[in-house]
Amino acid sequence: MITCISSWLNPIRRRGRRVRLRSESDLQELIPLTVNIDTPFVYVSRSTPDISLLSSLKEEKKKNLSGTDQTEQKRKNRISVLYNSMRGSKRREVKESNETEPGKLSSTSEAPDAKTLRLLEEKMCQDPKKLLADRVRELRKVKDPDSPQTPTDVREDFPLFEFVCEVSLRRKSENFCPYISWSHPPLRVLEDDKTASITLSIPQFCFPDMDIVESVKKMKTETYCFVFTDLQAQNKFGYCRRFLPAAKSNPPEKRFPVVYCMVTKLRSFETFSKIFDHVVHLRDFSSAGAYSFLKALIEQNAPKPGKSVTVKYINPKIGNLVDIHIERVTAGKRFEHVDLAYVLVKLGSKLLVEIFINLLAERKLLFIAENLSDLTTIIHSIMQLLYPLQWQGIYIPVLPQEILDATSSPVPFVIGILKQHAKELDEDALDEECLMVYISEKRYEKRPNFTDIPFNKKFRKKLTLDLKLYKAKIAKAERTSDQTVEIGDMFYEFMRTCIGHYADHVTFDENGESDIDLTSFSDSAGVHSEFVWQLSKTQVFSSFVQGLTPESKNIFDETSDNG
Repeated sequence: MITCISSWLNPIRRRGRRVRLRSESDLQELIPLTVNIDTPFVYVSRSTPDISLLSSLKEEKKKNLSGTDQTEQKRKNRISVLYNSMRGSKRREVKESNETEPGKLSSTSEAPDAKTLRLLEEKMCQDPKKLLADRVRELRKVKDPDSPQTPTDVREDFPLFEFVCEVSLRRKSENFCPYISWSHPPLRVLEDDKTASITLSIPQFCFPDMDIVESVKKMKTETYCFVFTDLQAQNKFGYCRRFLPAAKSNPPEKRFPVVYCMVTKLRSFETFSKIFDHVVHLRDFSSAGAYSFLKALIEQNAPKPGKSVTVKYINPKIGNLVDIHIERVTAGKRFEHVDLAYVLVKLGSKLLVEIFINLLAERKLLFIAENLSDLTTIIHSIMQLLYPLQWQGIYIPVLPQEILDATSSPVPFVIGILKQHAKELDEDALDEECLMVYISEKRYEKRPNFTDIPFNKKFRKKLTLDLKLYKAKIAKAERTSDQTVEIGDMFYEFMRTCIGHYADHVTFDENGESDIDLTSFSDSAGVHSEFVWQLSKTQVFSSFVQGLTPESKNIFDETSDNG
């Protein structure tokens, strides 16, 4: 298809003039007789593939057609397909193809109007690569008219994920380096896309421990996540699953792990973990099966909490069309992507409270863990304890070894690194207000001149004791989403006690801009006044106040699960 487009675009550009198209026949005259299109440019919905049409196209290709009339008619039919595909008639033409000669599409469409010809003319003067990229993006938006309409109370208005790729390792000089071995949409389509630069950095975050990765016969599967900000200042999440591909020999040989990564704006760690379970299972049998499943899934909009999405795809193992249901958990909007019960058991109550206080004081926190799963699960979960505030500093749950210098940043940060890389840190460059958290050892370490935070000792002790009792309660119990909600509510109640009176001290000017009297606000906090005064000076609290409007309600008047 690329050859076909280039063959009739390049001559037009070389002449340096625009060509006015009045009808479909004008397009036929522009295309040389030597142009050969083996397969018509048609779109077949992934959810309902037209196997008979594809088979007929293959049979036609095998035939050895001869004769000037047959060649000329075949050329006109295919030109018509190209023309109509560019003007948006592809689905209608596919349905009409059942009434025409097998392998050919009907060309008896209505005459194009002036607007259509003008748009086609503009397309012909574009760069071929950009034209192809725009066309692929347009095709991805096409909906199957035969499929049932999705109710608005079931799906969100954004896709489940925007980009998916497989990251493998290959030799470069004497070392191995990660690269994207497969992706959808293909990388060549994203060349002119605004997210291209971000996409190129994905391999580095999929293998942040590249210096210690080695070929093995057996390894534990890891699921982790990284976060980046796009050009529109929106957070995107890269959910990753690292696993060892199936062995090709018996006994199994040593091999390098592979990582699947999905880029999305949806926060739902558990949902994507379930998707990865299906992907890895399919890939053990066939890479094509995994690719087919992911291509079908990327066309779906994200389900709302408590709802599910059904994906139809051809299972290569049995050769039949099968359904897979992907459900989104219902632990509330704030907690659907976190596991606070796991965090409490892993860190303990005392360490968790210390981390929470330092987050509110907007200190620098450096988390150190032995594996990627613990690192990202714990960091993502802890960040939700700030609700209704949001972290405004640097946020890198997994920091690759190549950019460890980011820990020397002068602004507040929450950064996670692997324990193997901790020895490479320049501790002299670390700020005095940095709290180092060693996850596997359940301890924290303060810098020599670390300034203590004026937090009320009575409430610190009470919160620590409540968490300790709850930890003993769930230690041997089966993990549920309700446990995460209950732990989150303990911190939420503390936030209500500290800053729940903020609405009484906020004013708005004639332009609707918000402001708060910090003195009266902190003085009204009672025993927490000294801590609230320090909290009110942070960017975390300032951004919260700036986001208020005259129509805003006190967030603490709502239930905590609606966050």
